[in-house]
Order: sequence, then structure tokens, then C-alpha cells
Amino acid sequence: MLDWVKLRDDFPVTKKYAYLANAAIAPIPMPVYNEVSKFYQDVLNHGQTLWDEWETKMEQTRDLYAKFIGADSREEIAFTHSTSEGMNIIAHMLSDKGIVISNELEFPSSNLPWLNKDKDNIKFVKARDDNKIIIEDIAKMVDHNSKTKTLVTSHVQYSTGFRQDLKELGKLTKEKGLYFVVNPTQSLGALYFNVKDFGIDFMAANGHKWMLSSFGIGAIYMKRKYLRDVENLKPPFFSQFGQKKRENFDNNMNVNMSNTATRFELGTPHFPNIVALNAALRYISNIGIKHIEKRILSITEYLIDNLQSMKLQILSPIEERKYRSGIVLFKITKKKPVGVVQELEKKNKIIVSARGKGIRVSTHFYNNEEDIDKLIVGLKSILE
Repeated sequence: MLDWVKLRDDFPVTKKYAYLANAAIAPIPMPVYNEVSKFYQDVLNHGQTLWDEWETKMEQTRDLYAKFIGADSREEIAFTHSTSEGMNIIAHMLSDKGIVISNELEFPSSNLPWLNKDKDNIKFVKARDDNKIIIEDIAKMVDHNSKTKTLVTSHVQYSTGFRQDLKELGKLTKEKGLYFVVNPTQSLGALYFNVKDFGIDFMAANGHKWMLSSFGIGAIYMKRKYLRDVENLKPPFFSQFGQKKRENFDNNMNVNMSNTATRFELGTPHFPNIVALNAALRYISNIGIKHIEKRILSITEYLIDNLQSMKLQILSPIEERKYRSGIVLFKITKKKPVGVVQELEKKNKIIVSARGKGIRVSTHFYNNEEDIDKLIVGLKSILE
């Protein structure tokens, strides 16, 4: 039986705030902080002499990450600095293969890399009710554009919290012969996610949100069968660390590109961020992603019930449970979202976000009903 109260103690932020902005920047738990602190102590006292240990830790992290997302092996994982970097790498490889279909709810970093490559080659599925993307509408757009080759989507939309059915979408992309590119930034670490179960070909994500890790660390997943196609799927940039033998410092003017995803990695690894990701992966895995998902959805339901009791307009698609995630967007009539967010923080030490026309609340497993109660009290005081 998981002790959620004890796990909450791993997050000192809860002593100061009702922190409900995990979809923006999540606080790190103490085990992650301790591991990163130890790394810097090691650098302070030992300099580069622990390099071999750091490389071992990096490959261990690659293994952990592969297992966490359901990949076949570490060979399919490359570390990046952000979702944006990862999506740019993928767009560079795929944008000229055919038409790209995305949607109008995506976070800018999901769409901008493709627009930058060829703004006339990407089509956008319109949202229904301004909050969800229906697979039927995606299928119609694919059928309408016979040269479609790539489908891009988030698992959970950052603004409305809409949760896409990736399993069904994966079946569609397989049937149509499309590359399936997914941004799971708003679900990874919060909801069940598995690249094989969902039929995903490429993935780009970061570590500083629900993954409880660090800034400046992310990863891409690339299905093994595409890794073999080095000529057609070359990285946009290349360096020594993309070679088969990283430790070969001979400048022999020959490219000997790795046949694993490491060929997409540039420069010296950011070891402290990799250490943070390693600790976060172990921490989340020890709790269990299915337990975390159940906990998050329970708190989300408690939030929705309270917002509805206040007669506030919920902008997220909550009519069907399959659409729900850890994100809920709502609005207060005649109140600007930014002003509400600022007042909640200043007067009540409640941290939420302003997104679009609403106020975004994003709860993680360390949150509890008391955090939601504080939010409701704060909202009522604003409405008085």
C-alpha cells in the first residue's frame, strides 16, 4: 500500500505552497536533489577522474528510459536538451517525405520545427469545441491529402488537458503507412505511456515537467528499423559523440556514424541532468506509473467536482473520462487569467498557470485534496 502522505514529504515545496503547476515546471523530489548534489560534490573533489563512472551512469539511464517508455533497447534512445530540440531533429529527417498533419491545439514546439522546414507542407486538424482533436477528423484529413506521410500529435494537450487515444491513432497510422510522431511531454511521468503499445515511430520529450527531473534534459525515441536507414534519416548536426567510437580523438576526416540513436547526440553529455533523470526514473518507477495515473485522475476528479459546484466554466473536455489527464482548464467570467494567477500566488501561495482564455491547474501524485481545498477557498475570495 503506497503511503502518499510520506511521498509528499519528498517535496519541500508543499511546505510553502499549494503547488498546482506541474504542467509548467514541476518541483524535484529530495531523492533527485540528493543525487545531483552528490554529482557536483564529486566534480568539486575529483574533477574528471570519475568520467568512466559518469558514462556508465549515462548508459544505465538510457536503459532505464528505454524500459520506462516500452522501447526495445537503449539503442533507440538519444538524449537531447529539450522537446524542441528533439522535434527539430525529427522534423529535419521527415519533413521532405510527404505532407505532415498536426493540429491547432499543439504546443508551438510541436509545430514550429515542421513549419520552419516547409510551411506549405503541414496541415492542421481543427479542434472540436476548442478543446479536443477527434481521430475521425484526423482520418478525414489524411484521406483528403493523399501525399500525407507523417502524423504529429501530443499525448496530452498542454492547454486543455485533452488526452488523445494513441492506441487507436497508432492503428490508423499503421493502416495508412504514416510515420507516427508523438510529443508526450504532458503525460510522461503522469500517465501510462508505451511506444510499442501505441505503435509510435518517433518521440520527443523533456524532463522538467511530470518527470520530476531537471531543466536541459530530454530524449528522443526512434524505432530501431529507422535507425538502419542512415542515408535517408541523417541527423541535422553531427559531432564526435555521434561516431561509433566516441573516444577516438584522431581527426582522420572520416564519418563513421553510429548505427544507434546516439548519432543524434552532440557534444559533451550534460552529466548532471542525466544524473537527475536517472534518479527521477527510478523514483517514479518505484512508485509505479499506473498507481501515479490513478492517483492523479482521482485528484483531478475532486478538482472538477469542486469547480462545478462553484458553477465555473470548465474549458477542458471532461464529458468523457477517456479525455481526462492531470490538466484542467477553467475560466472565471470577467476576470483575466493572468490576474487570477497572480492574486492566488500573492495572497494564498497557490501556484497555477494562465493558458489561453483560462486558468490551468495541473496536479501530480504528491498533491492532495487539501491543495484543491485551498485553491477553492482562494477562488471564492476572488469572486467575493
